[in-house]
Amino acid sequence: MVDVSRETEGLILPPEVSGEIIQNVQESSVVMALADTVQLNGTGAVFQEILGDPEPAFVGETERKPVSNPTFGSRTLRPHKIAVVSTYSDEFLRDLPGLFNALVGRLPGALARTFDLAALHGIGAPAADFDTLKDAQEIAIENTTPGSEDAYQGFLSALAAVPKLNRWALAPQGEIVALSNRDTSGYPIFVNSPASDGSVGRILGREVYRSETVADEENNVIGIAGDWSKAKYGVVEGVSVDISDNPVYDNSGSLITAGWQDNMIAVRAEIHIGFIADDSAFVRLTNGGEADSGE
Repeated sequence: MVDVSRETEGLILPPEVSGEIIQNVQESSVVMALADTVQLNGTGAVFQEILGDPEPAFVGETERKPVSNPTFGSRTLRPHKIAVVSTYSDEFLRDLPGLFNALVGRLPGALARTFDLAALHGIGAPAADFDTLKDAQEIAIENTTPGSEDAYQGFLSALAAVPKLNRWALAPQGEIVALSNRDTSGYPIFVNSPASDGSVGRILGREVYRSETVADEENNVIGIAGDWSKAKYGVVEGVSVDISDNPVYDNSGSLITAGWQDNMIAVRAEIHIGFIADDSAFVRLTNGGEADSGE
């Protein structure tokens, strides 16, 4: 076991710790759980798309066959850096296991939340070469009168808008709406037993995933649903985590700590990640209000 002392410089966390952190990032991110993943290098990758098929036509016995070619497009999956630096006193981090526990317990959720909010809502997203779902079609899902004709109509409308919809991602508020849809006897439609089933596992035959990051900042968007095969993310090398007693500056350039001189160390975590998606294959489920664009 490596000890952390006041003289430690540039200590790199062991690979197994960094590996555990990237695994926890993936488990904390609803986008990573649902979208396809690809291996990225530092320059990114280009994916070809078939935009249109050839158009055959009926022809007579001696007539010339029509010429029709497919059309193509492309998307560039380019990595962008998400990073954070936290500072700690030597006294607070006197034992190394405590430091590891803090890293594993807190950093994955922070990195995952930043990525999800950017991909789903455009919040803090890079200006170029990073797709978001903030402009996907919005469909309202609202609580309905038990047994009414409008029961789960919003979910049906979402399915009609995206016929290949294969998964639902719901914020806690979205799941409450789903649970509130009832039949003529007053029982929830999307669970077998309100006494034993505390969550919605499937809606209209499609799996449901839950995450707080599915909601936008105004809590107007409470779900994202779609064909998740139309979304891809890529990571370069996993998560980089290192420790240093170098000086740390804030965003304005002001010195926060002089590091070794102040008996402070800094923990830096970063991930290089990219996201592409066809937003026409997704819908944003709202609570009936005007959804926030995330800009």
